[in-house]
Amino acid sequence: MWFFRAVAFDLDGTLAVDGQIDPDVLTAIDRARRQRAVLLVTGRVRADLDREFPGLTEHFSALVTENGAVLTLLGDGPAETRLLREPIDEAVDKTFAERGIVSSRGEVLIAIDGRDANEATEAIAQLGLDSQVVRNRDRAMIVPAGVTKGTGLTAALVALGLSNHNTIAVGDAENDLSLLQAAEVGVAVGNAVPSLIERADLVTEEADGAGVIRLLDGPLLAGRQRFCPVRRWVNIGSYDDGSPVTIPGSQSNLLVTGASGSGKSYLAGLLAEEWIAAGYSLLVIDPEGDHVGLSRLPGVHLVDGGAGLPSPHDLLALFRLRQASVVLDLSSLQPEAQLDYLDRLPAAIAAERARSGVPHWVLYDEAHQQAWLEQSHRIAVGTGSCLVTWRPELLSADLTDSVDVAIHIAEGSPTGRTEATLTTAGRTRRFRIGRRISEHVRHQRKYAVTPLPPERRFYFCEKNQTGSAASAATLEEFRHRVGHIDSHTLEYHLARGDFSRWVAGVLTDRTLAGELARVEDAWVTRRAALTEEAREQIVRAVEDRYLRS
Repeated sequence: MWFFRAVAFDLDGTLAVDGQIDPDVLTAIDRARRQRAVLLVTGRVRADLDREFPGLTEHFSALVTENGAVLTLLGDGPAETRLLREPIDEAVDKTFAERGIVSSRGEVLIAIDGRDANEATEAIAQLGLDSQVVRNRDRAMIVPAGVTKGTGLTAALVALGLSNHNTIAVGDAENDLSLLQAAEVGVAVGNAVPSLIERADLVTEEADGAGVIRLLDGPLLAGRQRFCPVRRWVNIGSYDDGSPVTIPGSQSNLLVTGASGSGKSYLAGLLAEEWIAAGYSLLVIDPEGDHVGLSRLPGVHLVDGGAGLPSPHDLLALFRLRQASVVLDLSSLQPEAQLDYLDRLPAAIAAERARSGVPHWVLYDEAHQQAWLEQSHRIAVGTGSCLVTWRPELLSADLTDSVDVAIHIAEGSPTGRTEATLTTAGRTRRFRIGRRISEHVRHQRKYAVTPLPPERRFYFCEKNQTGSAASAATLEEFRHRVGHIDSHTLEYHLARGDFSRWVAGVLTDRTLAGELARVEDAWVTRRAALTEEAREQIVRAVEDRYLRS
């Protein structure tokens, strides 16, 4: 299973019991490290850790000490240590000594007995320092404000080129809560404090090291079990009773269907927005240019096929290097060029997922097209696929059988609302689709630069040099011709409402059609007003000249 690429462990009470670690626990960690990164995240100071557990760090890919304040990368070469925050002000040592608080200093934090935590809090407040007291069972520590095991884990994963969403974290005490929350799945060992057990995503049946071994050798890491905590699900609308519609944030396969122009791409864009906002990375394969608007969101990069495509390997490297999402716009390419590129893409996706766990989602729009059909037996590279199509019957049985959540855009809603049905686990419910953040323009890049077939083009009443009616095959041509046609031709189409009717009927872009209709209506209104004004002026001139006594 490619999804979980890292596991992070607390030390005391999780791996170690009374200062001892069962050798079987270290053996299980070594087995796990052959396939993924394993991190140790502890409140201990490195010097104390090495003294009490000699050789322990050799079993880990990275070490986060001092409750998230210090990071050490443990690769094949020399270890690299980074202070993630400035050390606690030395004035604290003097104040603690004056108050009789026994303390010891690490590279960043100050450690104290848990019984002195309240007095330490008063001392820090008196000094006006931006620091905090963190409890860890019978001990406590003073660390810079905002420093937690969770922030330390995130820094370590970034340094390793991995994502929090591909990580499982395990702990036992109060200061492990941020660690568990920072990971995709937070696990409390069976002996954990009640407050952590209550807020963990999973709890091991066994205590400390025995629970760790069961987790490492269990179905979740082996890929035999999928688990996305409810807190990681995203909201895409509401049911009739007002309750939210949520779908998994990871590790599922989705199918979005509906008639052409029904709003499939709008819903697909909403799914993408929600996953991106939740911190997941997406590869959006966009053959029609429907999703370029997503590139306006933070951390989303647009790769324009018309400007030259990177190799599939280099395309997928963007996810690992930038922790980002990518919209792959293929609308300017001919079907043959699309197919050539797509033929190489699935293997690159599978390789990158096996290496780093990203992209978490691959969204295939227009999945019924021949280019996709040629690859339909290959594109479901594990869970994390979203297929969008109005011809689901053309997809392979392997793909449709792997679907966990099916969403169908409803047609002809009597309420006039954009509605859909969601089917999962054999149950189907109707819901109202939520609102998007980014603007959705259907076939935006396609209509801008890709020629429409002759029967769908806009034909102007003026003649071109060959004596036939001038036409616009793309929106770029339409813009150019409208800017240069003679006034008679422009007025002819304005009066008939031809521009808005073409955009609404052919491009199905109600927003642009509405804007053009307002222009047309305003012109007709002004022309009528000018006609009546001329009528009145002519009558008045004759009256003034000849008919007034």
